[in-house]
Amino acid sequence: MDRETIPNPPGAPERIQGMVPGVRANGFIFLSAMRGRDPETNVLSDDPKTQARQAFENLKVTLEGAGSSLRHVVHVMLYLTDLKHRKDFHEVWLEYFPTDPPARTAVEVSDASPAPGGNAHFALDVIALAG
Repeated sequence: MDRETIPNPPGAPERIQGMVPGVRANGFIFLSAMRGRDPETNVLSDDPKTQARQAFENLKVTLEGAGSSLRHVVHVMLYLTDLKHRKDFHEVWLEYFPTDPPARTAVEVSDASPAPGGNAHFALDVIALAG
């Protein structure tokens, strides 16, 4: 079986012990929950658009560190703490995927994780081609 853990790349927020950014397996990259935590301050902005942009920047850095890119993303599972933030998220989504976007599913959850740094409005589970 072709499987390896992806190390946390420089420029990405630190993960708590036992949590990895993702796993590369059989030509795919499966990423653990990506959030909009600023890697320098370890804080989540309260503003949904700022948080979404930071989540995509964290995603971009993590994918590039694994030898992939946003262009290789095939599916995003979006978890929202409140569906009212879906419009804000979608506007930022279009900045990062203006054409030929990946498949996406969105669901509302009671908690996208009060992870270190504040409350997350979003959490992204991402599947990408290994590049």
